[in-house]
Amino acid sequence: MPVINEDPTRKRRRGSRTAAALVAMAMALMASLAGGIAATPAAAVPVPQQDSFYQPPEGFEAQEVGAILRSREVHLAVLTVLPLSVRSWQLLYRSTDLFGQPTAAVTTVILPAGADPNRSRPLVSLQFYYDSASIACAPSFVLQQGAGLPGVEGIHSQSELIAIAALISQGWAISVPDYEGLNGHLAVAEEPGYMTLDGIRAAERFEPLGLDGANTPVALWGYSGGGMGSGWAAQMQPSYAPELNVKGAALGAPVSDVESLLHVNGSMFSSLIGIGVSSLYNAYPKFREVTDQYLTPEGKALMNRTNSQCLPRNALTQMFTDYQRILTIPIAQYLALPEIREVFDATVLGERTPTAPLFIYQGVLDEAVPIWTTDRLNQQWCADGASIVYKRDHLSEHLTLPSLGMADTFSWLKSRLAPNAQDQVGCRTENVVSMLADFNDLITQIEINLNATFGALGFPIGPRER
Repeated sequence: MPVINEDPTRKRRRGSRTAAALVAMAMALMASLAGGIAATPAAAVPVPQQDSFYQPPEGFEAQEVGAILRSREVHLAVLTVLPLSVRSWQLLYRSTDLFGQPTAAVTTVILPAGADPNRSRPLVSLQFYYDSASIACAPSFVLQQGAGLPGVEGIHSQSELIAIAALISQGWAISVPDYEGLNGHLAVAEEPGYMTLDGIRAAERFEPLGLDGANTPVALWGYSGGGMGSGWAAQMQPSYAPELNVKGAALGAPVSDVESLLHVNGSMFSSLIGIGVSSLYNAYPKFREVTDQYLTPEGKALMNRTNSQCLPRNALTQMFTDYQRILTIPIAQYLALPEIREVFDATVLGERTPTAPLFIYQGVLDEAVPIWTTDRLNQQWCADGASIVYKRDHLSEHLTLPSLGMADTFSWLKSRLAPNAQDQVGCRTENVVSMLADFNDLITQIEINLNATFGALGFPIGPRER
């Protein structure tokens, strides 16, 4: 692995996304409060709804997809307080919505602090699992230093800083798109793919990154909701952005069938239903019109409340909710309505087949994303000629796999982005006790966690190129 900037002979480390990530961040915060590190004061940044940067300029529709409409330098921080030693910017760019109409989106692009922009490098598009219909929960906001308490509400996204530290440790550039767009369109068809791919196009055009245009080696990575966004991007890329040099896509527990999430009704993961339905309610006018006919007053209030909150608050307030009580007809009857059925059918991944090599990983014990949906997606794409390494982890469930599967996934990404990487041919399914059971993966995971901790403590990560 590359090096921490303080010592060019040492290898850098990257981090894991769930409990271990938050522990490292909490330790860094406590160190700061204890006087070990001085957190740099930062001016409060406005929420996106009040930030003119997010509003596309007049006439933007005439620009080509991926065109940069506006850019600015930003500062990233752990828990919005502890600054990260990276170079980062936000790009507002022209994209396409789920109805094929012009729209805009924002991506956060990142370079190692010691990067020489005159050197070309790979680009990884990292799709966060921010899972909210509120734009105030988007990565572009919650990652900023000075986002304050509104930014901390998206604390689950802070765990993805560990993945950022890992990617930065390789000297790669990163694009973190708000792939749900300006209107929080989670779980919709096609649009997450458009916005992810156009974010890559914008990053490749942004001169301060120093990328090699469409020749830049690109990889996609995302887990859960981010796996869904990455899946749409991989599926749409051959037709929508064939010029991109996509070397591979890593999809962790991708939500390939939104309707399958209904199995969590009444469980600790039941908020996923409210989040998904509220997003579809926002995005599809006919879906909203018909749903309104069968929602109780409590149901309408729930939709509005869900749309204004980030995943952690929704998860806590809707835990064990029975969504039958917000409908005036049985759920099965509601799902059979033509306008509802049409939308749910449209949101199923797999209709088109990616041409880039894939790495798919899924916990067999996953309580949120049913394993059969990922099995089906793998079988469908393999039957149509895709090249897939599919890891079925028999120890992990939904909340542990981001950590236990990170090292193996990271190693695969490095193999795909290596110069003169060998082609990945055919499909291979591996049933493993744990993706972290291999000794080399365990060592990599330790390096990842150390690297993330150094990053949280404010040390520059990555090769010193200048």
